[in-house]
Parts: sequence; structure tokens; C-alpha cells
Amino acid sequence: MFTLSASTIASWEAEIGASPIHGLGMELVHGSAIERHQHHRGQIMTAPSGVLSVTAAGKSYVVAGRTGLWIPEGCDHAVAASTDAKMRNLQISRMLAPELPQSISLISISPLFSELLGSAVEGEQWVQKHSREAKILDLLVMEFRIAKEIAFCFPEPRDPRLKRICAALKQNPADSRALSDWSKVAGGCTRTLERLFHKETGMTFAQWRRQLRLQDAVIRLHQGQPVTSIALDTGYDNPSSFIEMFRRLTGRTPGQFLDG
Repeated sequence: MFTLSASTIASWEAEIGASPIHGLGMELVHGSAIERHQHHRGQIMTAPSGVLSVTAAGKSYVVAGRTGLWIPEGCDHAVAASTDAKMRNLQISRMLAPELPQSISLISISPLFSELLGSAVEGEQWVQKHSREAKILDLLVMEFRIAKEIAFCFPEPRDPRLKRICAALKQNPADSRALSDWSKVAGGCTRTLERLFHKETGMTFAQWRRQLRLQDAVIRLHQGQPVTSIALDTGYDNPSSFIEMFRRLTGRTPGQFLDG
């Protein structure tokens, strides 16, 4: 595993200069990290294989399979490889695609979008008008779709008490203790913690924990773990309950998710 520093990325950016697009493919081993940094172009990030965890704007995102991420220019973000993973990025100047979102967004990766992205990543950085590369980029922007599902995004709380609870749950997503039990560990009454969870995350405690369990499950699926083990390790009594939760939140069963 390795850590790619923000200073190294900054030096790469300086070498690339003002080119309107820049494509990059990279293979990351489990546990590798990319320090918090930003770009002067917007960035489409996908993971053709494996799972990437991205933190940006106070939220955590999972990039895997048919779900990618759009990161606008100037947005600080950090990346971690939750499994061995392939990362594919395409930076695009706002001048070429002014209609792309101004805020960070999960995006849907259709087979066509994936093929277009691959061609754009491998193509020229300076796009000539009416060229093949320009037409590919135009079609790529036309096929850009915000993901309807929000299952692969959840906010990180700022309150120290909530941080203690969330850090412990990340270590053991199967922990099923109620918030009243956590209040004895983290401090504060149950009602206060409930109010803080909703204020800082927009979710109830139960909803936040469910999102966390889903993200953990996605990582385990890509590691090849069986559904039964994942279900029990993420706090579900049986595989059927886990599969139903997964299907309800993602629109797909675990098997369908891995099949893309």
C-alpha cells in the first residue's frame, strides 16, 4: 500500500498545465490512500473494479460498479482504496462543459458512459474542434446522469460525541446497541444525541447506521465474501433481511450489483 501526497499531485497538475482535459488510470492496492487535494478542473471518478471511498464536503462516498462521482473544480477531496481497485479519472475544464454540476454528485455509470469515458481518458488532452475526441467528449457530457440513489453517500457528523459513536460503529458495523446505550458511552442524553444526529447528518441514528452497513457490505462483496457472512457481520439476523435491505437501498440484489 502507499499514500499519494497532495504535493505530488500539485506537481503533476503544474506539469499538465492548462490542458482542457486530463485522463488518468491508476491501480491501487487495498489500504492505499490519496491525500486531501483539489484540481482546477472538474473530475469524473469511477472504479472499473473494486471499491474507492472518497471524503469531500463533510460526506463519505462509495465509488464502485455503476456508481461514480463528479467532483467540481476547487473541491477538496481524499481517496482511500477499500479493496484492491482500479481508479479511472477524467478531469474536464468548465469551459468545455459549463452545464456540469457545481456541487459534488454521485453519477450513474452506464455501459455507454463507461466506454466513452475510457476513450476520453486515453485520448488527447488538447481537443480540436470537430475531431473524434471532441465528439466523444460531447457525447460523454450528454450521457452524464446524476445517480438517483443516495445509498452510497452519507454525511460525517462534527459533534465529538457523535464522532465517538460513529468511529466505534465503523470498527464494528454489526453493533446493534440503541442510541440510549451509546449515550452512556459518548456522553449526553438520548434526546440530545437524536437531535444532533438529525441536525448534523439529516438522518436518524438508525438510518445513518444502515448506510454505514451498506457501504461495509459493498466492500465485503468486492472482497468475495459470501452473502451469509456479510449479513451476519453487518448486524442482520439472516441473509434474507440483508438482501432485502440491499435491494431496497440500491435497486439491485447483491449478486446483481456485482454483475454490474
